[in-house]
Amino acid sequence: MKSPDLPKNEKSRLAALSALNILDTPPEDRFDRLTQMTKQILNVPVAVISLVDENRQWFKSCIGLDASETPRDISFCGHAINGDDLFIIPDASQDERFADNPLVENDPKIRFYAGCPLKALDGSKLGTLCIIDQRPRQLSAEEQHTLKNFGAIVERELYTIHHATQDSLTGISNRDGFILLAQQQLNIANRQKTPITAIFLDMQASSFDSDSSHNIDNVIRVFSQNLVTTLRDADLFARLSERRFAILLHDARLDQAADFMDRLKHTSQFAHDNGEATAAFTAIHFEVDPFKHLTTDILLSDAEQLLNEKIKNRPLK
Repeated sequence: MKSPDLPKNEKSRLAALSALNILDTPPEDRFDRLTQMTKQILNVPVAVISLVDENRQWFKSCIGLDASETPRDISFCGHAINGDDLFIIPDASQDERFADNPLVENDPKIRFYAGCPLKALDGSKLGTLCIIDQRPRQLSAEEQHTLKNFGAIVERELYTIHHATQDSLTGISNRDGFILLAQQQLNIANRQKTPITAIFLDMQASSFDSDSSHNIDNVIRVFSQNLVTTLRDADLFARLSERRFAILLHDARLDQAADFMDRLKHTSQFAHDNGEATAAFTAIHFEVDPFKHLTTDILLSDAEQLLNEKIKNRPLK
C-alpha cells in the first residue's frame, strides 16, 4: 500500500480548509442532495464529499457508506488532491498502490474509485467529490464530465458557506458563523467533558473619536486584530454585531478567562489621530454550563442578557 504524498502547499492548503469553518459541522441538505444526485445519475452505490484534514479525511456528506471519516494515510482522496484532474482507479485490487489497502481488503471493499478535486479560491485542493463501487468499472467521457460538473457545484456551495459566515470588515466569524461553530464546540465539549468559558464584549462609544464610518471601521478592525493575537487556534472569536463580540475559550476554566481579560487590556490599542488610544469595552464572562447551554441559542440569550444588564448599570462618564 502506498500512503498519499503531502501536497507541496500543505500548510496553506490546511489554512484554506480551516478558514471554511466547516469541519465537524452537522449534515446539510444542500450537500446531501448533491451526493444523492451524483450517486443516482452515475449509478454507483456510494457518493461522498470528503475534506482532507491533517490526519483524516472527513465526510461532509456521505451517501451509501456508514462512516463519518477515515484515516488520511489509507485514503484514496489523499491521492486525488495531488492532481488537478479526476483521479480514477478502475480496479483497486489490481493497483499496487491500493491492493492491500484496508479499505480494499475489508469493508467497504472498494474496487472502483473516482474523485474530483475540490478547490479553494487560492487553488488549494480541499478534498473531493468522489464515487465508489464494490465492482471494477470505467467512467465514460460523458460520466467524467458529469462528475466534474457536480464537483464545481460543490465548490460553489463551499464558497457560499465561507462568505455567509465571515464578517467582511474583520475577517472573523459573523453572528451566523458563531451560531454554527459554537454549536460544534458545545457538542465536542459535552462529548469530551472539557470546560468552555464564554466572554462577550461590547465596545463603548467612547472608543470612537468621530462619527465617520472610516474611523469606526478602523477602530473595530484593529481592535479585532489585536484580540486575535491573544487567542489560541482552538478558541472561537466572532463579531455578533457592529460593536459586539463573542469568544469561546476552549478547554478553559473561569480563572483562565480572567487571565485572558488582563492580556486583552494590554493589547486593545488602536491608531488615533493623536497617537495611540485604548479601546473601551464592557465585558462579561462565565463558564458554560453543559447541562443548561445545550444549544447556541440558549448560550447567546443568557450571555446577551447579562451583557445588556451590565451595560445598563454602567457608570456614566
